[in-house]
Order: sequence, then C-alpha cells, then structure tokens
Amino acid sequence: MANVEEYTLARVGKSSLETKKSRFYGLAYPASSRDECDSLLVELRKDFADATHIVYAIRLGFDGSYEYFTDSGEPSGTAGAPILRVMKGQNISNAMVAVIRYFGGTKLGTGGLARAYGETARTAVDNAGKIPLVEMVQIEAKIPYGAISQWAILIDSIGGVIVSQNFTDNIAVAAKIPKEKIDEVESFVEEVTKGSEKLKF
Repeated sequence: MANVEEYTLARVGKSSLETKKSRFYGLAYPASSRDECDSLLVELRKDFADATHIVYAIRLGFDGSYEYFTDSGEPSGTAGAPILRVMKGQNISNAMVAVIRYFGGTKLGTGGLARAYGETARTAVDNAGKIPLVEMVQIEAKIPYGAISQWAILIDSIGGVIVSQNFTDNIAVAAKIPKEKIDEVESFVEEVTKGSEKLKF
C-alpha cells in the first residue's frame, strides 16, 4: 500500500457562514502539540466569550496518531466529528480547527448542524492552505553575532522556525528544522564557529 502524503496548514485560515440566523466562524491553525492547541483554546474562549458553542477538532503527528474532538454541547456527532472528517479527508495533521457558533434562534436539526460545521471547517482549511507535513526536530547551538542574519536566512530557506535567540557572549539559538536538514545546519554551525560548537538536540 502506497504511503499517503500528510499535510499541515500553511497559515491560520478563517471562514464564516450564516444559516437560519445562526452565525458560524471557522479558524484553522497549524499546531504541533496539544499544549499549543490548549493555549489557542484559552485565547479563543476569551475572544469569543459570548459564543453559544466553541467546537474544535485536533489532529497531531504523522497519520494523525493523536485525534480529539468535542461537540461542546451540540448533539453528539453533529459538530466536532464533521470538523475531524474534514481534516482526515484532506490528510491534515499538526493542526486544530475550531468553529464558533452564535445561535440565531432557529434549530438547524442534526443534518443541518453537521453540514454547517463541516462547511465552515472546510472553508477555513481551504483558506489556510496546505503544505507537506515534515518531521521536525528541535536543535540548539551557539553562534557568533556576525552569523545571526545568515542563520535566519538558512533556517527560513530549509522550512525551519526560529524558536529563540538569547544574546550573551555568543548568541544561543534554538530552532525547529526538518529532520532531513540536520547535516546542512550542522555544517553551518561548524563553519561559523570554526568547529568550536556542535548542534545539540
């Protein structure tokens, strides 16, 4: 059986839908851990404190090895499950998709709810865009001040993300990089430090 390519989201995607005076707002986030998702949920609950329902689904890891959804008070299977189906259908992982509902006074029925949540999630995911999911590793190193701009260019060019930069006698840097790019980053660190520093994992 051929491996199915996995994806994550390129950026935050948003969407909105109104049906029978109920308003639905979708937000699709790239996220690499449950802790990151929980932090996003704290912000969502602050930003949409007056919402009737905040429903979400999470998929993490290759092949969606961790999956979670909640219906948040909606009838079972009508809210979180349709969001998760959108994510699974598009092979999206390392992401959280939330749909916020403001009740408009008219019940939509189970089919109507499932369609509204699924459509709002699908549009948010489409607006976020998809990129291939790459296994990432966190690395740390100390580099000289003169190499900081080259470091930033390198990390960006290989699809990495700078996690931190602490300025002391040298710059202690941390980044998440694609696992397959470790050798390239290791060579860079050895070159700019003349072999005095090694990558730490």
